[in-house]
Amino acid sequence: MISLKIKLDDITEALTTRFDIVEGGFFLDTETGDILLSTEGVDEGDLPDDLKDNPRYRLIDPLASYESFQIMEDFVDSLGDTKEAVRLQEALNRRKPFRQFKDTLHDHTSLSDAWYAFEQQELKRLAEEWCEENGIKAEWV
Repeated sequence: MISLKIKLDDITEALTTRFDIVEGGFFLDTETGDILLSTEGVDEGDLPDDLKDNPRYRLIDPLASYESFQIMEDFVDSLGDTKEAVRLQEALNRRKPFRQFKDTLHDHTSLSDAWYAFEQQELKRLAEEWCEENGIKAEWV
C-alpha cells in the first residue's frame, strides 16, 4: 500500500465534479499526492504527456448521481422524525431533487451548517474508500 499526503478538499472536489459538456477528469499522482485536472480544450501546460496512459496517475471517477442522492437521503434519515426531515424528504421526491433539496435547506438555514458538515464527513469517507480500493493510505492535509 502506498502512503501519500493528499489534500482532502482536492479529492472531494474530484469526487463531486462531473464533466458533462467537455471531456475531462481528475487524476491522482501516486508519487506526489497531487490531484491533476485535465480538461479537453483547455491548455494543459504542466500536465504530463502520458497522464492517461501511465499507471502512476489514477483517474478519480466522480460519484454517480445515485451516490450523491444517497448522501442526501442519509442526512434526512439522521434528522429523525422532525418536520425538517419531512420537508427535505418531500423535496427529494419532487422533480429536480438536487435543486429542491438545496432550496429547502436554504429555507431552513439552521440545517445548512448541519448538512454541509454531514456531507463533508460522507465525502471524506468516500475518499478514504476510493484510496483504499486503489491501494493508497491517505494522510489528509
